[in-house]
Order: sequence, then structure tokens, then C-alpha cells
Amino acid sequence: MKKILFILVIFNFQLSIFNSLQAQANRHQLRDGNRNYKNEKYDKAEVDYRRALESDSLDFRGQYNLANSLYRQKKYDEAVRHYDQALQLPDLSDKQRWQSLHNKGNAYLKSGMENKEQGMQLFQQAVKSYQDALKVDPKNDDTRYNLAYARRLLQQAQQQQQQQQNQQNGDQNKDQNKDQQQQQGQNQNQQQNKDQQNKDQQSQQNQQPQDQNGEQKETRKRPNQMEQRKQDAERMLEAVKNNEKQSLKDQTKKVQAVGSHHSDKDW
Repeated sequence: MKKILFILVIFNFQLSIFNSLQAQANRHQLRDGNRNYKNEKYDKAEVDYRRALESDSLDFRGQYNLANSLYRQKKYDEAVRHYDQALQLPDLSDKQRWQSLHNKGNAYLKSGMENKEQGMQLFQQAVKSYQDALKVDPKNDDTRYNLAYARRLLQQAQQQQQQQQNQQNGDQNKDQNKDQQQQQGQNQNQQQNKDQQNKDQQSQQNQQPQDQNGEQKETRKRPNQMEQRKQDAERMLEAVKNNEKQSLKDQTKKVQAVGSHHSDKDW
């Protein structure tokens, strides 16, 4: 029993030494990171803070300072992730919670200013982060100012999106009106073609009765011409007959005259 207690004492002693060494290493890495951060060597500070978290992943200073170094390098998405991890740590003070929420809003705000396509959504996240920070510290002027600024940027982004949407709708309406005008023009051309075809058909129909009437006139004229020719032939025949009668009379007279002359001569 004494031997077991002795072993436990030794184990706890070794564990405390190990924890002490880890704490010392953590503090050493944090000091190096803070020194590099102060000298604006944010990439080296990031490495130091990550090493510090390897020694103590529940250290708020390591998570919060790492997020700040990432923010300074414009790695806003990673910074937001480590601010969230810092907020999930136990036993946070109001100041630590406010600092994490405030800087998280800053990361969203900066990201939205550089990413116009997702700006409106990022500004909304910034507004929410600042509002949550004000719930922890309602009188903080820095957070109130940043919240007002984020709301103004969000309003501008919403207006810009609305203008773009209106422009797109206007362009669509123009295209639709253009298509309708083209369709109307095609319909008018088709109607004109139909009207012209109807006119041509009507003209042909009007010409057909005239031709028929003309043929009828010709057929009416033909009997008159035949009758006239018949009358002319009868007159010519009558004239021939009259000529023959006259010739016969003349010959008779001549015969009579000759006959009388011979008789005188005989006598």
C-alpha cells in the first residue's frame, strides 16, 4: 500500500513538472509571438502562436492572438474561425468575449470590403458580430462606431444589388420588347403578303368575267357578220341575175337587128 502511494506521488510530481514545462514553453512561445506581432512580423507571430497552442490548446491568449495575426495578414476566413474557437473556451471574462466578438466583426467587415461579390452577406455577419459585442459591453464606443459603419456599407451593398437587379430586369424588358417588335413586324409582313395575295386573287377574278364578256361579245358579233356576209352574197347573186337578164335582152335586140338587116339585103 505504501509502495502504491509512493508511485502515485511520484507520478503526480512528474505530471506537475511536465505541466510546468508545458506552461513555460507556452509562455515562451507567446512572448515570442507577441514580440514578432509588435514588430509587424505577423507570419512569424502566427508560427509562434500555433506552437503555443500545441502546448496548451485551451489558452485563450494563443487562440485570440493567433486570430489577430491572421487578421493582419488578411487571412480573414481563418481569423474568424480562431475567434470562434476562442469564444468556445470555458471561463471567459466579459472583456475576452467582447474582444473576440468585436475583432470577429472587424474580420467580416474587411473581408466584405475586399470581396464585392459576397460583400452584402459578409456585412450582415459583421453587423451581427458587433451587435453581439454590444450585448456584452453596451457602452463601448468603438463597437458602436464600427456597427454604424457596417450598417452603412450593408445599405450601400443592398442598394447596389437592387440597381443591378433593376438594370437586369430593364435589359430583359428591352429584349422582350425587341422580340415583340420583331414578331409584330413579321406579323405585319405576313398580313401584307396575305393582303397582296387577296388583291391578286381579286384582280384575277375581276379579269375573268371581262374575258368571258369579251368572248360573249365576240360570239355576239359573229352572227351579225355572218348575216351581213349572207346579205352581201344575196345582193351579189341578185346583181348577177340582173346582169344576166340585161345581157339576154341585149342579145335579143342584137339578133332582131341582124335579122332585119339580112331581110333587107335579100330583098
